[in-house]
Amino acid sequence: MARRSPLLKLHISKRLQWARNHMSYGDKWMAVLFSDEKNGPDGNIKYWHDLRKEPRSFFSRQSGGGYVVVWAAFSFNGQVGLTFLDGLQNSPKYIET
Repeated sequence: MARRSPLLKLHISKRLQWARNHMSYGDKWMAVLFSDEKNGPDGNIKYWHDLRKEPRSFFSRQSGGGYVVVWAAFSFNGQVGLTFLDGLQNSPKYIET
């Protein structure tokens, strides 16, 4: 997984300000759904090898391999199970999810 840069003080301040502004949101939180998706290769394989020797390839893809998109969400009422999406998403397909 790629490492991310640490949050800047400005980002931390903005997030804290947002949280404080929404503390009194009350029952409105019951209508909010936080969601996100992650995409990537469909078969990422890792293996241990002796760093003093040349790594050997145990797996190769033809024609670029496959691709998978995973979607999940949570709300006041709990979490929504993982959903595996087929192909690229447009607005109508995303709403079906």
